[in-house]
Amino acid sequence: MLKKALFILIYLLTWVAFFELARIFFLFSTWQYATEVPRLLLFQSLWYGLKMDLSMASYITVLTSLFSLAGIFIPFFRTKKIYIFYSAFVLFLLLLLIIIDAEIFKAWGNRIDFTPLKYLYTPKEMMASISHLPVFWILVGFILVYLVIVWCFAKIISRAIPFLQNTRLRWLQSLVVVIFMGLLIIPIRGGFQLSPLNQSSVFFCNNQYANNAAVNAPWNFMHSITLLNQLKGNPYEYMDEEESNQIVNNLYNAENKNEQVINISDSVKPNIILIIWESFTEKVLDLSIEDKKVVPNFKELLKEGIYFSNCYSSGDRTDKGISAILSAYPALPKGSIVNYPVKTARLPGLGNLFLKNGFTTNFYYGGEPEFANIKSYLTAQNFQQLITKNNFSEADMNSKWGAHDDVVMKKILNDFSGIQQPFFTTWLTLSSHEPFETPVQPVFNGKDNQSKFFNSLHYTDSVIFAFINELKKKPSWNNTIVIISADHGHYYPVTGKRADDYRIPVLWLGGALKKKNIVVDKTISQLDIAGSLAQQLHFSENSFRFSKNLFDSSSKHFAFFTFNDGIGYVTDSSRQLFDNVGKKIVFEEGKSGVSQINNAKALMQVIYTDFLKK
Repeated sequence: MLKKALFILIYLLTWVAFFELARIFFLFSTWQYATEVPRLLLFQSLWYGLKMDLSMASYITVLTSLFSLAGIFIPFFRTKKIYIFYSAFVLFLLLLLIIIDAEIFKAWGNRIDFTPLKYLYTPKEMMASISHLPVFWILVGFILVYLVIVWCFAKIISRAIPFLQNTRLRWLQSLVVVIFMGLLIIPIRGGFQLSPLNQSSVFFCNNQYANNAAVNAPWNFMHSITLLNQLKGNPYEYMDEEESNQIVNNLYNAENKNEQVINISDSVKPNIILIIWESFTEKVLDLSIEDKKVVPNFKELLKEGIYFSNCYSSGDRTDKGISAILSAYPALPKGSIVNYPVKTARLPGLGNLFLKNGFTTNFYYGGEPEFANIKSYLTAQNFQQLITKNNFSEADMNSKWGAHDDVVMKKILNDFSGIQQPFFTTWLTLSSHEPFETPVQPVFNGKDNQSKFFNSLHYTDSVIFAFINELKKKPSWNNTIVIISADHGHYYPVTGKRADDYRIPVLWLGGALKKKNIVVDKTISQLDIAGSLAQQLHFSENSFRFSKNLFDSSSKHFAFFTFNDGIGYVTDSSRQLFDNVGKKIVFEEGKSGVSQINNAKALMQVIYTDFLKK
């Protein structure tokens, strides 16, 4: 009578074992992070993650329980073929998710959620993004592992299938199966507690990697899908609205002690060139490999301008970085405002602002602007010209993404002769994006991704340096300001401190700049670029709520950024990371305290409320 329940239990535990093996695979696949974690925590992740494994296994087992119930009355559902076929189908999907999850974590530092789905709309760019991976060998490995696991499941099912053959006392057996199915609700929701299972249920320490390792990748993915349309409430409400607004207002209050660093007059407006360097991280500025600097030319350019040495990006992806720089709109912990065209249409932005103030506006990018829905955002910004891969010949398509940086650089220089001044030109580079390919011989040996990344930065460094030198030859140089920054930082080189991955360079230079060879070490954000430009150019309109003036001595020194369902807060003397899932601080450095994290919470609450209202 209990044999059918025993079959279901064996099937359930087989899936639990599979998910534990998947966690071990994750640990080995992301070993560069695991080596920074105490071994005990890695073993503990196997134990604490068991709860989520059991939940996911129970979801899968529900349908098998229904098959077993039907088998009491229908012979077809007592054959092993249906159970093997169902298991093989589910295994295919889950194994695919597990492998993708490991690669996503290595690239982005978070477990798989709904985010990759948005890239399905641009398959060419998606393929370019993964082209650096050994896809063929990954595919071969996937097939072999899949066949081995299916074989194991088939063996276990074949040995347990006799438990389903007894059909005596059918109604009593049916009752037992129904009761067992009902009991599956307990592991599905993670126990008897009031709150159902979520990621915080398996977070067990202050180490972010160990907590992430405890998460079941398929469960996390499916859970995130259920949240796709949940834009009705603010998941980041930490305090009263009045208190959060007061904290945020105090953070941005300043006495307007502005220092004018750009030469400007009523009759002459300077040209502004904004270079957004793909994945440019501050970590490489002083990095040398075999006595060769990664970005030697940028280091030289520091002497020609005002360099902000302690700047942080607002997010970790290009779509978040563009809206942070051009609209001073903070990155969201999950998703991006760029994915909501109705909302981006209501954003302020430098494109619109410069156009209203009589500047010629254009945006250059050698790739596909539809990627990550960036084009809809740029369109809302009213750039007069949007130059993309479609504006280059086939011969110029020398990158998987489109046209390499040197090709785009030459077109910008060529176009300048016909552009009416003053102009506002934005250039988003692409060569230092995965797969880190360059049209020149590598400088640093090694075929690993880190070496390729360093080579791509070295290449773009030479292109930007050549670009600046060509600009200096033009009469308009004395009336030009160039701002070089990054869309976001990068996890290479790995330091073991996630906050480092968000630190980016910001350099102002040009013939119209009053000061040179200045290093400013106060903490700032890439969000501050837009507001500072508006102040320096004396624009009457400045609606960048989340942007400080870099040249106002009375402005607060802080930076705020977000990661996957978490927030970071940096001051001149401290850095903190707060995980919203586990509701705990996961990284603390320097003279940090409660006030800093309260500032971060207030910012997150106000920003997300603003996002919902857009």
